[in-house]
Amino acid sequence: MLPLLFFDIKTAANPDALEFLPEPAAPANYKDAEKIAQYVSEKKTELALQAPLDADLGKVTAIAMQRGLENAAEVYLSGDDGTLDEKTLLECFWQAFSHLNGRACGYNILGFDLPYLLRRSFALRIDVPLLPRLAKYQIEPVVDLMGILYNWGNACGLKWVCKRYDIPNTLPDLDGSKEVEMDRDMLRKYAGNELILIIELYKRMCGVYLPVLEAFQPAFLPR
Repeated sequence: MLPLLFFDIKTAANPDALEFLPEPAAPANYKDAEKIAQYVSEKKTELALQAPLDADLGKVTAIAMQRGLENAAEVYLSGDDGTLDEKTLLECFWQAFSHLNGRACGYNILGFDLPYLLRRSFALRIDVPLLPRLAKYQIEPVVDLMGILYNWGNACGLKWVCKRYDIPNTLPDLDGSKEVEMDRDMLRKYAGNELILIIELYKRMCGVYLPVLEAFQPAFLPR
């Protein structure tokens, strides 16, 4: 059986899409012009801060991937430094995904990561070589650890789960709210650490929520 592609994505606001932010309106009971202007300004700031989580307003800045349990992790970043643009980053992911017949594992990847990657691929006119299976209540070929662990109901975040179940986290003080402040080196470390947590949680769930661990053979992860 082909190994799983463990992965996690990081996102940021897309400056090219912020013009599509909805124009907020103050509540009808606001009459004072100064208060109305303050409300609108604060609401615009709030919407802009939420943009990275919206595939229509955000973009993918990093993807951490590992093919099976025996290979090294790879963290790919997009940016303006001449390395990878977002389109190339997404094409790299879909190539790895299709090579493994859509066998993938992550945390909330059915609710966030895969739909986000598809929407950004749609926006950038990228051909997706193998469509992911997005149905809930599955453990193959897409393994969504959050959905499985919480039986597709209300769930806690990855870091909370790892802390609760004694899975070591070497970067406990970093979270998504600080991504915008991270330089490229820190973003790379952060994305790689999230991937480690996902893999360790997967190992922990095997034998209870998932089949016992498979013996994966080393395999090449395309760059």
